[in-house]
Amino acid sequence: MRTAIDTLEHLNASARMRGALVEGMRMHRAAGLIQHRRPYDFDEKSGLYKYREVDEAELVFNLITNVGAIQIHKGAYGTSGLPTNGFNYIALSNDTVGETATSTTLSTEIAANGLSRAQGTVTLPTTSGRITTIDKTFTCATGAQAAQKSALFDASSTGNMNHVLAFTQRSLQVGDTLQITYSCTIS
Repeated sequence: MRTAIDTLEHLNASARMRGALVEGMRMHRAAGLIQHRRPYDFDEKSGLYKYREVDEAELVFNLITNVGAIQIHKGAYGTSGLPTNGFNYIALSNDTVGETATSTTLSTEIAANGLSRAQGTVTLPTTSGRITTIDKTFTCATGAQAAQKSALFDASSTGNMNHVLAFTQRSLQVGDTLQITYSCTIS
């Protein structure tokens, strides 16, 4: 009788541990920091513009696409069909988010005014770190342009999309900058 009780207690403990393990496993998530700045003065001595915040910085969280999650798994655990590039190309759009987990493109992606898709600067974690950042500062170049959505891609055109972010619409004037910083966490 004692053996049956021990076995039952062991099974219950094992089930609790499995539940805790599943609860503790998290999907690859990303947060985006959005910062809109406008030049207000030129410093002759340094040769650089001085910028001020136009809108308050905003922290937003993402939607993960199915194709993006598959690419992450292939890259981390696969033995064939491995990605040739990570998700480090940042694209912008002025649409509201209509993308879902099954989306493969960013609707009405901006391809002008200095806000075309571009590769960000990647900072990978070191030692025990679990956060990768992808950062890009876009400069509005040729005409006023609004933006309110961003996504990461694994290619400079087409490619797989992941981590779609919606943020408060920013109305950029020529010379304004829009800095997008993705913080991707695996925990």
